[in-house]
Amino acid sequence: MSRILLIIYFFVLNIGLIHAQIAIIYGDKVFEVEMNAINDFKVDLERSRFEDVILLPYSNNIDKSSYNHIFYIGTKQSHPFIRSYIKKNNISKLESETFLLEGKSSLKETYIIGADVRGVFYGVYKYSEMILGIDPFEYWTDIKPCKTKSDFPDVNYREEAPVFKLRGYFDNDNDLLANWKERKLIVEFDIWKEMINSLARLRYNFIDIHDLLGRPEYYLREYYINLTEYHTDLALVDKVIDYAHSKGMLVQIPMYLGWEFHHMDFDKVSLSKYYNHWMDVYEYYLTKSPLGKGDLFLQRPRHPYYDWPYKCIEEDEAGIKTGPLMSKMFLGLYKLIKKHKPGAILFCDLWSEGRAMWESGEFSPNQNVKMLWADNGYAIYNEFPSDNKGYDFGIYIHAGLWKNNVTQNPYPDRIWRSSMQALEKGMTYSYMVNGQTFKDFILNIEACARCAWNPVKFSPDNFYKEWSLRYFGEQVSDKVIEIYKKINETNNPIGGFRDIMSFTVNTINDLEKGNLEYKSLDVVEQTLAIADDVYNMAVDIESEIPMESLKTFYEQILFPTHIFKINVELYLATLKYNNIIYEIYKKNNVVNKSSLSRTEFNLKNKLSELRAILKDGSGWDKWTGFYLPENFRMHTPPPAMDKVMSLFDKY
Repeated sequence: MSRILLIIYFFVLNIGLIHAQIAIIYGDKVFEVEMNAINDFKVDLERSRFEDVILLPYSNNIDKSSYNHIFYIGTKQSHPFIRSYIKKNNISKLESETFLLEGKSSLKETYIIGADVRGVFYGVYKYSEMILGIDPFEYWTDIKPCKTKSDFPDVNYREEAPVFKLRGYFDNDNDLLANWKERKLIVEFDIWKEMINSLARLRYNFIDIHDLLGRPEYYLREYYINLTEYHTDLALVDKVIDYAHSKGMLVQIPMYLGWEFHHMDFDKVSLSKYYNHWMDVYEYYLTKSPLGKGDLFLQRPRHPYYDWPYKCIEEDEAGIKTGPLMSKMFLGLYKLIKKHKPGAILFCDLWSEGRAMWESGEFSPNQNVKMLWADNGYAIYNEFPSDNKGYDFGIYIHAGLWKNNVTQNPYPDRIWRSSMQALEKGMTYSYMVNGQTFKDFILNIEACARCAWNPVKFSPDNFYKEWSLRYFGEQVSDKVIEIYKKINETNNPIGGFRDIMSFTVNTINDLEKGNLEYKSLDVVEQTLAIADDVYNMAVDIESEIPMESLKTFYEQILFPTHIFKINVELYLATLKYNNIIYEIYKKNNVVNKSSLSRTEFNLKNKLSELRAILKDGSGWDKWTGFYLPENFRMHTPPPAMDKVMSLFDKY
């Protein structure tokens, strides 16, 4: 009898779950983009709760008793209920982009109130992460919410205003991501959507679509020409811009003059002679391409299409300085933007030699241009401007750098210190983050997002703890933190993955040319000791990682520490081979043939091992083919086996 009653109980419970509903009430004047935030929240609820979720426009006739819980979502401007709720409860004005979360379990009601449309996005995303267990990096980590039926808790959370007004992601050096699926050198729309989804949840409020526009090397350099016949996909550009706008984000357009789809004449670099030609190309971008849909525009006082210093021999011989020419160029570009995109903002990125031109006073664009002070890579600022000279300043910071864009280098502490320095110097207008291949740098990308919102409240130690708990659980949390810090340590002696690989390739090239020179092994052996240690630490905790976290563990920790270690071993094997060849051919020393054979075997074996593991990847099927050597950036791929075997024939 008791068993029959139990079956009946669960049957009735399940029927109740099927018919139970959660209601989201939106305002009668809801904005289209605001509705996108509400739809995102509906999906989050459906993925984390068993009940059905329905959307309803606000009405005085809603029967509240029909629903398990009601969410009122909107702004004072869009939602009459929220307007009256704010007045009734004497809620002070919310600052731009902020929000208020108030939940009353006794009333079975929750209010998500945004100061504006972006505040609605950030409010629902905060609730989803804090209460529903939605991971902002879900696509990249495969960490999914646990579906449950539960009462929604009391909540009272008011967000403070962001410290940095603009917080953007700069898409750059993304070759692995761009070459991984379908077409080469193009990040496809489905991946762009996932990047934008994650960035929006982290409260980045703009993206810069740099690489999507077609870097000049894609169609000018032999390495890329051999990879594919590249053409900018303007329909994709248009689609990405629209999708970012649909998430309440702005879009920044880099106004370099070498994009594949339309670029300057390459024999008209001289700014003093061809100023009008520069302006014509700018105007084309603004009026005859999707770039005109941008909200922010970026330029540098550098070469118009390559990422190197501007130089014109004729101008140098005539004594014409670069700074004043660049100031004139920025004024012309500013006027075009003001004409065709009123309300848009022009930024100047002071990268590399631009900093010195600024400091000396040689370069001084019009005051309406907003300035970005760039780091020296790896979130390291060797200096800041001695005087902001009355300009609005922000910073350009690297969550990843092209010198290590295959494996991550976690440094939230450095990100925090640099962000605090920027705050102290009043450089808070914009915070632009370079994230390289994105998926390999998500820890630093989130640390940047947190610091851009409020560096004062950011603690690197607390962030490490939160991250390790979120993805790997209490049991291994401290060990994971130690591994992350050790990963950073491995990058210090001789650099990141690309640096080490370039040293290997350069050594092989020297051997090929017969340029024989003895090379010390000390710093490489020091690096290998750290790399070996951190990889073994990762291997040791693999069995303790929760099943649902294994993909993240393999992709974010075990695999990158493994390929970094083998990369160092390959470099060491190359140096040992180099040195034994040096002894034989330069010093005329007699060397045991078995010693030479061993060094040859070790070099060949390490190269085979690295190429094989890059081909196999981490084991997560989603990313199969991501690390194929042919997908690497021009500066980074491991040498071909034929190249090494030819050395053995030569010597």
